[in-house]
Amino acid sequence: MINSENNLYQLFATIGFRRLLSFEENPPLQQVIDSNLVPKFISFIKRADDTKLQFEAAWCLTNIASGEHDHVQVLIEKGAVGVLVNLLSSPHIEVIEQAIWALGNIAGDNTRIRDMVIMAGAVTPIAEALDRTPAGSCFVRNASWTLSNFCRGRPGPEFNLIKRGIPSLAKVLIENDQEEILTDICWALSYISDGGVDRIPFIIETNVLPRLIQLLEHPHIAISVACLRTIGNILTGDDAETQYALEQGTLEALNRLISHNRKAVRKEVCWSVSNITAGNANQI
Repeated sequence: MINSENNLYQLFATIGFRRLLSFEENPPLQQVIDSNLVPKFISFIKRADDTKLQFEAAWCLTNIASGEHDHVQVLIEKGAVGVLVNLLSSPHIEVIEQAIWALGNIAGDNTRIRDMVIMAGAVTPIAEALDRTPAGSCFVRNASWTLSNFCRGRPGPEFNLIKRGIPSLAKVLIENDQEEILTDICWALSYISDGGVDRIPFIIETNVLPRLIQLLEHPHIAISVACLRTIGNILTGDDAETQYALEQGTLEALNRLISHNRKAVRKEVCWSVSNITAGNANQI
């Protein structure tokens, strides 16, 4: 009876801290850290016997990870990354989603920490969770955002460590139309495709190129420019890869954009066309 009451008190207290940490203005992140509550939240995340407590504790860490670099650094020093990655194997989707959100916040701090999260093994379970999730699910938004965070930034992550996530991102891009999701994934693909010609075949194999061509004319400029950069990077490949891109309708789409009212778009189009003219005589 005492243990049951203690568990209930811990849950109510954690919910209370989660609400405090969710304040839009001046959440008490540092006060919570100074009270040495991060190790307590981490211990609650390990409580597989209490899903609700795991969920609330992970939410607390998610909010702390949305703070400044020093706040994120405390989470790392206390071992939160490994515990959150382990939580990705939970049978409860709401717990997995909260762990993914926390890891996305942590990875977004800087490229060094991003690589640390990737090295902890976060990519594969998130990609596998996305592969199982039907289009339109609210889970897709957080998971694709986090996976996109792993692929972005300069210097980029080691390709072998993040390539498992690319087919999953391509699947989401093909199946969804939400602007936020499209923006995240298109920019992630632009970073990935800029890392060397050895990546181009892998991207082509995901069958995402027709979708990228379709999105070239998206009204949201950030999406169209990100797609242009990715397609331009693909066109830096060999003649066979360039030919495949042309057969998908790349040149016709570029021709429609060459007179775009945005200079940034016209510039990207000209760069893409220049990559085509570096091909063989028929392509020129």
